[in-house]
Amino acid sequence: MQSSNTYHNMSQQSKVDLLKSIRHLGNLEDVVKEACSSKSSPLWQVLQESIFGLNTRLMTNGFALGSSRAELEWKVRNIVEQAEQLNLPKVQIPEHLTTAEVFVDWLKGHINEHRVNSHELFYLFDNDDLSNEEVRYFLSNYRVNMQRFHLHVAAYSLFVPFEMREELYENLHDEFGQGDFSQAHPNLFEPLMKHYGGAKEEDWNPETFNLLNTKMSLCWFADGLQYGLGGMGALELTIPAQQRRILAHLRRCGLSETMVNFFVVHCELDEAHGDGWFAAGLPHINTRDDFEKVYIAAIRMLDARAGVYDGILNGIMKRRRNNNLKLELEKQSRPQSVAVPA
Repeated sequence: MQSSNTYHNMSQQSKVDLLKSIRHLGNLEDVVKEACSSKSSPLWQVLQESIFGLNTRLMTNGFALGSSRAELEWKVRNIVEQAEQLNLPKVQIPEHLTTAEVFVDWLKGHINEHRVNSHELFYLFDNDDLSNEEVRYFLSNYRVNMQRFHLHVAAYSLFVPFEMREELYENLHDEFGQGDFSQAHPNLFEPLMKHYGGAKEEDWNPETFNLLNTKMSLCWFADGLQYGLGGMGALELTIPAQQRRILAHLRRCGLSETMVNFFVVHCELDEAHGDGWFAAGLPHINTRDDFEKVYIAAIRMLDARAGVYDGILNGIMKRRRNNNLKLELEKQSRPQSVAVPA
């Protein structure tokens, strides 16, 4: 029924475009490979938006097992993930890392050195060099993944050993306000989003879609718990330092503690969550193959997160250039005063 509803919402032009694309289905794998090999290209951007559409529909309507949609989407997901894996960096885990404890300490060092922790975007926050509209644009993109974070934790928990679920459900307990639903993190975020003018779908960047798609690949569809562990553990460890810089800017703007409580809470909780994820996963990463999977997933997730900031920063700079050009054109179009001789 839900697939039928989706069909009836399609425009006639969308139906025509879909039928026209049938003749190119044999080239789908090659096109996807080309898209995944050139991040931020127009092909890659369209691919991310398309997979984002599949992922959000899954979250709303389920897997649709037994339907043609389920079969087709599974094939598409598999093609895309195979192409993504072809472009992952090759990694050699140092020989001296022979235990999970030593490996995780080494991994945390690499996580701390990742470029996401020193992204240029945050210098705009540090210097209070953001307009209200630019903050709104940032928050709108941020919200896309924030709203759905708990779903990735919940989905991942289905595929891990019983003992490991304790840490994940403590994380979910925090996400849902520790028993007070009004303090659930998506609920804390909304007053701030509304204060700046609300989220708009046209704000959302392909890089924002890619982060959600990456979380889905690592937490919902991965071959083994190591991928979700590396990706989500790394994400949680790095978030507090980024959010402290956002929080400091918002406070300097004069916002109340109630209004910025979303960021206050995350600065307090997420670093402990990251440590907790890795501690819970230690008994389940025992081989060099396990170490490689955890490392690759951690870097893949952080690269996707840094990509979100790339997209937002590029969007801000593009808007500024366009505004400057508009002002310059307006200035040039004004009638020039002519001096009258005395």
